[in-house]
Amino acid sequence: MAQHFLHSKESRNFAKALNRVTEDESESYLALCRWGPDNKQACPGCGVFRKHYRRKKRRRWRCAEIACRHEFSVTSGTPFHGHKLTFKEILLLIFAFTTNANGASLLQVSRRLGLTPKSVQANFGKIREVLIHGLDLTPMTGTVHVDGGHFCGKPRKPNHKIRMPKDAIAKRYGKKKPASTTKPWVEMGMTKQNYLRLAHKRVVIVFTQAGKLGEGSRRSIPIVCRRECDEYAFPLMKAFVRRDAIVMTDESGAYTGFTALGIEHHQVKHSEMFSTSEGVNDNMCETFFSRMRRAEYGTYHGYRPKYLQDYAIEHGWRDDNRRASQDELVNKLTGQIFGSGKSNWWRGYWQGNHRQGELTADWFLAKAAA
Repeated sequence: MAQHFLHSKESRNFAKALNRVTEDESESYLALCRWGPDNKQACPGCGVFRKHYRRKKRRRWRCAEIACRHEFSVTSGTPFHGHKLTFKEILLLIFAFTTNANGASLLQVSRRLGLTPKSVQANFGKIREVLIHGLDLTPMTGTVHVDGGHFCGKPRKPNHKIRMPKDAIAKRYGKKKPASTTKPWVEMGMTKQNYLRLAHKRVVIVFTQAGKLGEGSRRSIPIVCRRECDEYAFPLMKAFVRRDAIVMTDESGAYTGFTALGIEHHQVKHSEMFSTSEGVNDNMCETFFSRMRRAEYGTYHGYRPKYLQDYAIEHGWRDDNRRASQDELVNKLTGQIFGSGKSNWWRGYWQGNHRQGELTADWFLAKAAA
């Protein structure tokens, strides 16, 4: 049997080097990821890219342009702008984010690095924000699997099984139930608390593009929606899948009308089989949801609707880079982080600067159209 990738030496080829890294080496590595190997820097004040004056003791640079003279560090103008961490701690945080296949627990990283859980939460939130803004939304081609998975709003099992007699509702309210006294949770045979939890239920509709034979999924676009229906599925399909693609889904009614869009569409009835004899399946979506659910139960112990999209994008990134070596993951993510601007959603989070509301499908559709 072939060896799993996580058993290979490439999956751990950065850990030993990171254990011996110094503060100077950490700063040099972050500068390399941000500005390249030419020993030149881009001044955040005037934007001039050249070799600026180094202030070694303060670990900063001063702009060489006379009209500017702006002072900056390697983290200025990045998501880590105004941080109170050492450069090695920043590098260790990025490493901790990438090294776990199903995500990293805040308390586990906090104990490992000696940082407060608040600091880990805010900085991990900044990394997820970078992944959201850096998500590749170009329309998919080739074979594309589409499916929806339900998260959040999970009901809790009661201590005693609620068994409602068939005529219990009629005995209590008569033949016609008054609208003011109707209790839908009684009709559904659940507690009021569980009925209220259903309001937090969300659906993640994921589009996965197949790679070569045996390669599995190559790219994922997970979008959080209120329901799994054509109201959400059709606009997302138009925006993220090309008309010459071959789309495979399950038998859900949300996807039955895809042929009207001029797309070759095949469905598999999951009530009867996982895959048809012709090979029609949506197993790449099921693989994505399997990893995301394992993280929900085993790592994060639950998602919340407001930040469910952040976690979905994180797991999409992990799924797309599942075969990358350890140093490739760190290099790629660090370059992406230090190539972006300041954080808007997590800068000053513990001082009350919170993102308002959930990220919706309309947000991604507008971004794709821009």
